[in-house]
Amino acid sequence: MSYKIGQKIEIKKPQTTLESTFNDILSVLRSPKMKEADKLTWCSSALSILEEMYKKDELGSVKVAKHKLIPLLLKLVEGSRVENMASFFDFYKKTYCFCARRDFECFVDYIEWNMPKKVLSNRRDVLKPYVDALNRIPFDDRLQYLIVSYAPSMGKSYLATLFTAWGYGLSINNSVIRMSYSDELVLGFSRTVKGIICSPEFAEIFPLFKLYNGKPFEVERESDWKIKNANVPKSNHIARTRSGSTTGERASFAIIFDDMTKGAEEANSESIHKGIYDKWLTEWWNRRDGQKCKFIFVGTQWTPEDILNRVIEDRNKISSLQETDNPYVMESEDKSTIVIRVPMLDKDHKTTCPEVYPQNIAEQIEQNTDPFLFSCVYQQDPIAPTGREMAWESLQTYITPPDDLPPYCMAVIDTKRKGKDNLNMFICKPDGHGKHYLWDAIFSKKPMQSLYDDIIEKVILHRITTMVIENNTDESLKTLLDDRLHARGCYWCKIIEKFNTKKKETRIKDNLYTILTLIIFKDKSIVKPNTDIGRLMDNITKYSFDKPNAFDDGPDGAALYGSEIIMGKSTLSKPIPIRRRF
Repeated sequence: MSYKIGQKIEIKKPQTTLESTFNDILSVLRSPKMKEADKLTWCSSALSILEEMYKKDELGSVKVAKHKLIPLLLKLVEGSRVENMASFFDFYKKTYCFCARRDFECFVDYIEWNMPKKVLSNRRDVLKPYVDALNRIPFDDRLQYLIVSYAPSMGKSYLATLFTAWGYGLSINNSVIRMSYSDELVLGFSRTVKGIICSPEFAEIFPLFKLYNGKPFEVERESDWKIKNANVPKSNHIARTRSGSTTGERASFAIIFDDMTKGAEEANSESIHKGIYDKWLTEWWNRRDGQKCKFIFVGTQWTPEDILNRVIEDRNKISSLQETDNPYVMESEDKSTIVIRVPMLDKDHKTTCPEVYPQNIAEQIEQNTDPFLFSCVYQQDPIAPTGREMAWESLQTYITPPDDLPPYCMAVIDTKRKGKDNLNMFICKPDGHGKHYLWDAIFSKKPMQSLYDDIIEKVILHRITTMVIENNTDESLKTLLDDRLHARGCYWCKIIEKFNTKKKETRIKDNLYTILTLIIFKDKSIVKPNTDIGRLMDNITKYSFDKPNAFDDGPDGAALYGSEIIMGKSTLSKPIPIRRRF
């Protein structure tokens, strides 16, 4: 075989004898010519070879079994004769048990196998990123922090409890500190973990626990307990409330902070959030025993000041959080932090977990819940509890506009300054009596160059006669837009470039009265969430004058329109000739 100069040559890693034999067995099991009775014999051989492969490569052998053998066995179960179905199913279950040793998803499935009410199998789509992140915790030394928030009852605490039990199967020398706001919660978690590791299913996965005959504890209290023969200073499991003492305690596997805020009654308490965060910095962080111990934060994001959000901010400063293929998952550049935030309703206003929140129930919750609580508790989008003076209920809105509005619009453009900013093209239709109806918008994080054509289309579509651009970075934008408009035969739009040095917050405050009294926004009932208008309104209505805001592009665009269009600061008055006599 000849190769061209510069051709990339893929060098395949030679298979070991075990791998080669295992793949041969898979081929036999796939063959339609092989008798089912013979395939059952080969299934037994496949499991035996997996055990040998496991001794040399635990994770590799489990990965092969999960992704190659389990799907194949499932097909054999579904396609076999009735008399062989139970035998194939037994091999299918045994393979799951094998994988559960080092794969957390398989562990949960196996523990839930005979449960009448299963969690993961009914919510796999929504819980999968969380399960995958927990699976990385023991095996990826780079991953140090996992911050997870879901709407109530989706299973976040349940998975953290199963993860704790799985950790003791990985090694009886692992130790965990589990924290929450109440004794009832942490002691309940503790009892559940104990129940799992005493179960026959757990012993099937981790044969060491068969030796304990369902009684694996050397020291057993409700909050603190130790597994027989475990090499730990005091306890394998330490359960504490946020007010309990952790002095002298150590965790080698994980410290899990689960629901540290006591619901809505504490959401507005700055002193409680500050106290929890201060204890994290001064006490709890120091409870880890070595670099292998990981920090897991699970709960609801009540406010921008709660511990989940404060830790997210801190981690983002150390290494920037980046978007991933999953819209609800972010991971830091250095791979040390994963943040998972899953809302009840997605961007298309569809429920993310029909098992817990059917569509009609989710919509009822949204309608009947205070906007602040809904955004935090159900959408995992924490907003300030106070200072939201442009909340939906404070704005003037319309469903059907008046019939006598003029056939033209006016607009402002607040350009992007940084990559994460939104370009805000705020378009209104004046009524001729001082009121301006929000008509359309561009509100996008796309690169500026890709939005030029969209801007031109909006000008032509809505016959925008006056457009003010706040542009402190690129002096060529006005010329570029003028040239493109003229090329389309549009000469009716007067573009005014505005250079502004005033801080955004100051401008928003200065124009708040104008926004609230002279701009009529679209009613919430006719605004679709996953649209430019929807994102604009979400940004405006969640803005707070009391708390830091991640983004302020929405209210700043409205303030720019109020200042430059409504109040006329960018409109030059026509000169009036004066007749002079000499």
